[in-house]
Amino acid sequence: MKYIFFLIVVLFFSSHASYSQKAKVKAAYNYYKEPYQQYDKAKAAIDEAMTDEQVKTMDMAWYYRGLIYTALYKNEKYGSLCVQCLETAYESFSKSLELNPKNEWADEIKVIRIPWLMNQVFGQGVEQFKAKNYQVALTSFETVLKMSPGDTSVILNAAYSAELAGNREKAMNYYGRLTGMRYKDDKVYLALSNLHKQDKDTAKALSVLKDGRTIFPDSLNLMLAEINIYLAKGSNKEAIDALEGAIKKDPKNVSLYMALGSTYDNLANPKDVNGNDLPKPANYEEYMAKSEQVYKQGLSVNPDNFEINFNLGALYYNQAAEMANAANNIKAISEFEKAKQKYNLQFKTSEPYLEKALELSPNDKSVLSSLKQLYVRTGETDKYARVKATLDSMK
Repeated sequence: MKYIFFLIVVLFFSSHASYSQKAKVKAAYNYYKEPYQQYDKAKAAIDEAMTDEQVKTMDMAWYYRGLIYTALYKNEKYGSLCVQCLETAYESFSKSLELNPKNEWADEIKVIRIPWLMNQVFGQGVEQFKAKNYQVALTSFETVLKMSPGDTSVILNAAYSAELAGNREKAMNYYGRLTGMRYKDDKVYLALSNLHKQDKDTAKALSVLKDGRTIFPDSLNLMLAEINIYLAKGSNKEAIDALEGAIKKDPKNVSLYMALGSTYDNLANPKDVNGNDLPKPANYEEYMAKSEQVYKQGLSVNPDNFEINFNLGALYYNQAAEMANAANNIKAISEFEKAKQKYNLQFKTSEPYLEKALELSPNDKSVLSSLKQLYVRTGETDKYARVKATLDSMK
């Protein structure tokens, strides 16, 4: 009998303790509500009450906790009592719904409370991003994503923050989520492609760009990124197709003509991995003619482009040098003179373009060296002396 009496006493005190904690829940709400608004006492009461396992099963307790922590946020008097007020409030409201999805506060939580919390945390993230605290901003945006997992604007901000914080794995994950959702901004595809390029995974980088171009077929940004990968890989034929498409899209972009002309030049004059000349292709003349044509098209857009002037001058000079070398094997004097006349004319053809390049960049050693060799060929001693003096002064 004594044993049974003792058990009843224990149960009585246990029940009394639980009742006491439930009373704390009610007290917490009373401290919270108007006109009292004693948020310090409300927080202390709800925190103590939530240590009880039975209280933790009450949707009302979690709802009150959410209200109290929301009220603490940025409160002049009590705001310092919690560090992550908004996050705690969200967890509380979510737990209330989890315990009873149809409780009497469900609509209020879903329509008013959580959206308000989401906007506040998002605003925090924006301010942190502006202050360049990218890792902290990422944490804020990830908190918002818990509240609204499919919000593309939040995913985008999380991606930007992760990338700038140096968290490449998360950046790729968030950009990947957006591309998987067919997000309507070509910059997302560019960003993800660039991250793959940094990882030396050109296959994935190209795949992302191609996927993006199915959505943005006229995106010049995606075209240029694709072209740069092809050029870096030495995939000249693929680069040509992409460049020609880009020129149709942006015919005033001189850089495209420069890239396309250089690509045709590279196809005409292939080299091995060590930079040594390989045999000319069967359609060498075709490639060289196309390179010349494209360079001239670029100069019609901008006659003062240094790179195209230099490349076109170099193209004519190299052709003339090859013609001169071939002529040295001709034994008949009359035939040699005809060949000499042709290669001399080709050397002169290169002159205005190389001189224009020098005008545009007077201290460029490559241009000066090319002109020095050219003036030897053309016998222009005064010009040769000026160029040589300039080069000598640069040693």
